[in-house]
Amino acid sequence: MKKIKYSLFYDFHTSPLIPDVGKNFQVEQFTDNLKACGVDFLTWHARCNQGNAYYNTRFGCRHPSLQYDLFREIAESCHRKGIRISAYFNGGLSDEELLQHRDWMRIAPDGRCLNEYRLTPYARATCYNSPFREHLKNMVREMAEEYPVDGFFFDCMSNQSTCVCPYCVREMKEKGIDFNNPGELGKFTGDSVLRLARELHDLIKSILPEALFFLSGLLGIL
Repeated sequence: MKKIKYSLFYDFHTSPLIPDVGKNFQVEQFTDNLKACGVDFLTWHARCNQGNAYYNTRFGCRHPSLQYDLFREIAESCHRKGIRISAYFNGGLSDEELLQHRDWMRIAPDGRCLNEYRLTPYARATCYNSPFREHLKNMVREMAEEYPVDGFFFDCMSNQSTCVCPYCVREMKEKGIDFNNPGELGKFTGDSVLRLARELHDLIKSILPEALFFLSGLLGIL
């Protein structure tokens, strides 16, 4: 794999209330600017913390006001100019998806479904052991199979979001884990995150053996 000289990471999480996402965005001008700055690797959102996708997904929720396949246009333009691109997915947070699928939502030990930082868009965390797991893998699979992508970046995958939803409690009971014990609960959550990370890694590498694989939030449990 060719070494990266200058990587640029875009971080944006767009409310579904915004009415004109990407309307006046000039893809070629944007990638020309990247090239002029010497950027040779870009990380761009495929799906943000809000749960909105920026490509034509069959599994997720494309941003309601986005009228075209933004990720594809950027990726193809980047490749024409010698810039590799990584797809950003949030692996631990969502909003729109969890409003549609309440059973995918993390339930904290104190019963809360919302995270503590209520004034941010990062309110709802996913349960790694719910059907969200396969949902995320389906979105990643379609991206790897159908888009010109060179890597994947997964954000907010942490053992801090301990969960006592029915999926987690059932699995912990089967494994003899005491979910009332914070230490055992934290270890179970860490193991759940690592299992998902390995599944994502193996899935991507089975389709794109040379793809780069980035994780954010796992340092505390590796």
